[in-house]
Amino acid sequence: MKQNLFVRWAAICSILLLIPFFMASCAKTIIPSIPQTHEPPRQVPEIGEPPPGKTIEKPVQPQPEKPSIPAPQKEPRPAILNTLIRKAEKELLLRKPDIAFQTLERALAIDGRDPEVWHLMAKARLMNEQYRQAESLARKSNTLAGDDRSLKKKNWKIIIRSLEEQGRVEEADQARRSVDSV
Repeated sequence: MKQNLFVRWAAICSILLLIPFFMASCAKTIIPSIPQTHEPPRQVPEIGEPPPGKTIEKPVQPQPEKPSIPAPQKEPRPAILNTLIRKAEKELLLRKPDIAFQTLERALAIDGRDPEVWHLMAKARLMNEQYRQAESLARKSNTLAGDDRSLKKKNWKIIIRSLEEQGRVEEADQARRSVDSV
């Protein structure tokens, strides 16, 4: 019984495998050969250009005056963000930079584009003597500070001190010159 079932199964599989070969041998399609040339076409238009021999003139339309867009106004911070910033400032005053940094990470999750949060994070890293990170965080704060000159000056002071502590005196001098231009 089992052997009979196996024989049937093997016969069906072999028939199914042979059907495509028989069908392919019955097909009478002839594939014409395509002559190959190694010369590029003589006139091929560039993408976006009209075909050779044709020119398309674009009508000139007067440009409407653009209305002057007022500078974006700062949105007020959420109350929870203010609370976290004040808490972090207190922790920094109490010389607890690690706890302040954790608080600021929570503030960052609420608003990652607040330059004061980045500044305080830089200050916390400076207190922990993690100078490279302090410099990086202060630079990030500067990019987000916009027109806030006082915050930018505070950030440059952190950057200068970080550079000096790393022994990068020439870069610190360059940074001092940047502070004068702020």
